[in-house]
Amino acid sequence: MKNKILILGCSSFSGAAMVNFLLDKEKYRIHGTYRRKKIRPYLPYMMNKNYKFFKSYKIDFCKNPKKILDLIIKIKPHYIIDFISMGMVNQSWNYPEIYFKTNSLNKAYILKHLSKTKFLKKYIYISTPEIFGSTKNSISEKHEIFKPSTPYATSKLGAEMILKNYFDSYKLPIIITRFSNFYGPGQPIYRLIPKVIASIDKKIKFPVEGGGSTVRNFIFSYDFCNGIYKTLLKGKIGDVYHFSGKKFYKIIDVVKIICILKSFKLKSLVKKTKTRIGQDFIYKLEASETRKKLNWKPIYSLEKGLKEVIVYHKKNFKKIPKKYFTYNDKSFKKLNVISK
Repeated sequence: MKNKILILGCSSFSGAAMVNFLLDKEKYRIHGTYRRKKIRPYLPYMMNKNYKFFKSYKIDFCKNPKKILDLIIKIKPHYIIDFISMGMVNQSWNYPEIYFKTNSLNKAYILKHLSKTKFLKKYIYISTPEIFGSTKNSISEKHEIFKPSTPYATSKLGAEMILKNYFDSYKLPIIITRFSNFYGPGQPIYRLIPKVIASIDKKIKFPVEGGGSTVRNFIFSYDFCNGIYKTLLKGKIGDVYHFSGKKFYKIIDVVKIICILKSFKLKSLVKKTKTRIGQDFIYKLEASETRKKLNWKPIYSLEKGLKEVIVYHKKNFKKIPKKYFTYNDKSFKKLNVISK
């Protein structure tokens, strides 16, 4: 019998990439939950030859965590990969209550009931280095000094802590994974790399926050998914794993590389804007232990990955309405907002 995997958040960029990755394995029964309507270019798995074997369910986790819990009990997945998260950092200042409800509180509700079940082999949670805040020193998998600088980061830390509680006290099969910035085919246009590409294609200005001086490591979607897959196969219950490359780039340098690949002048593209509130300067995840334990390492250079994204855009994003260049936060207003 095939092992069953439930992807929580299968219409997110990361969740969609993971579904597509797993469908190519052809040895799992894949289920997924999603909140927003499906838009084909953002979901590479809809073009996968094995798409017909994937079953998805439209459920809003913020509004109805019980419905997701009922689905889990019905499916009885062997593995859960949890991508569900309110992830736009800047919006977390305007809607902190929704971020904590989705990212922490409702997560606790699910864990409370999962702790009474026996069918689950692994619950893999996708976290973020933002829980550490900005730090120039390398952060190992065992690092436990947290300095989140935004409501988003604090809500993600809250999720990690409640996950650890249920592992320690109930032996719930929790694994926590943290990733550097990941990108790839199907990423929403309002994110850094696709927005730069689309801005060049539309010949419109690209806003560079704070001059683009912040520093990040970038992981291509294949390496991101392969890291999760290695965790599924080899990850030890209760462990924390870090996934990061060794090369770091200023944001402005990433923009420059894309301009070179697209044969476009940087000066014609960028306009400087203010740094967003609570923006961290750098995250430096140390991934040497993870590489050793899981036999994982990224195989895509930034340039190689960017070329694949550019080709994907040329094929799938011939017309891009302006509304896709910015995150649409109207969905927040439909949720149970406490404050105005």
